Amino acid sequence: MPKNTGDSLMTKIVLGVIILVSFLFLGIVVYQKTMFGSAVGGKQEELKAYKDKGLGNLNSEKNRLEKQLNSLQEATKDMTVMLFSKPGSKMSMEVGDPLKLKEELYKVQNKIKEAGAAINFQFPFWLGFDKYEHDIPSAADLPYRVKQLDIIKEIGNLALASKVPEISGIEFLEIKKVFAEDNKEILYMEFPVKVILKCRNENLINLLYKFSAADIPFRIDSFKIKVSAEEGEAAGRLTAELVIVAAILPAEKT
Repeated sequence: MPKNTGDSLMTKIVLGVIILVSFLFLGIVVYQKTMFGSAVGGKQEELKAYKDKGLGNLNSEKNRLEKQLNSLQEATKDMTVMLFSKPGSKMSMEVGDPLKLKEELYKVQNKIKEAGAAINFQFPFWLGFDKYEHDIPSAADLPYRVKQLDIIKEIGNLALASKVPEISGIEFLEIKKVFAEDNKEILYMEFPVKVILKCRNENLINLLYKFSAADIPFRIDSFKIKVSAEEGEAAGRLTAELVIVAAILPAEKT
């Protein structure tokens, strides 16, 4: 009997300890939950305040960027108008006669020859139009060939004005169309031509300077220079290979 009483007492003590520990654990859990809830609430308030502030900052930044974008667009329009206000910056709207291209080519050849007689100016006879020695362009190609003739005529005149004694090579490269962001409207076209010059350093510098004031908007896409190793009059003579790109507006639709 006493043994049973002792066992019962021990059971009650153990049960009491378990209950006490359970309450203690429960208290800790409740405390942690309360603290966690308080922390979450605080963070939510911070997040809301940050969000409100952030949205305000974003709207302010958006407005600022939109103003800058509008300014850049206006500046781009002004630059485009200025760039393409040059006389030779547009394609012709006239429908020409393919048979007359060679006639115009002969006229350009003769004018360049006459203008360069004083310095014995040398240039490729066909001015890059070797293909049309025995052929004529199609009606669809004609406007592009006419503009290429305008381009090489302008380059020839600039070379003569810079006292370049020789153009030894002319090659028209592939014409490229530059589209707007929506990829539908053609902004302008690039007419590249590779030209090989033989001249002195001062002639080349003068020519590069004159490109900026030409009647056609030009840029130099690439160039290679080789200095002659010969002696005498040819000493220091340059062979310059330039890829010159003309920016041309398409013909306006009627």
